[in-house]
Amino acid sequence: AMPTTFTLLESSPTLTHVAIIGALDLAGTREIELKLTASTAGRHKPVIMDISQVHFVASAGLGLLIQIARSLSADKHSTILLAPNPTTQQTIHVSKLDSMLRIALTLEEALEMAKLPAGSIART
Repeated sequence: AMPTTFTLLESSPTLTHVAIIGALDLAGTREIELKLTASTAGRHKPVIMDISQVHFVASAGLGLLIQIARSLSADKHSTILLAPNPTTQQTIHVSKLDSMLRIALTLEEALEMAKLPAGSIART
């Protein structure tokens, strides 16, 4: 199996934008959790996580994303998942996590969401 990795795409005063590649199964989540948490929650800025190249999210992966989102929402910052695959979208929806893990299908949409404080975006 390919290792799970992430890339920091933007690290500005107003935004953190990362892309995760691989599987967020137990092994993949363990592989990146410390560095991903430091690069996202640790920066205390709104986060866009491009997960378009994440083909599988297990409960461990979901747990990590929620942990990051909880930490950021304490600072009133949003956590946005960009372009999750349909299965991942469904998982988030069914788990009732879409108020915490916002879903954007395009980067434009994600950037707009990132400007708004956590919890202020109307549920669709």
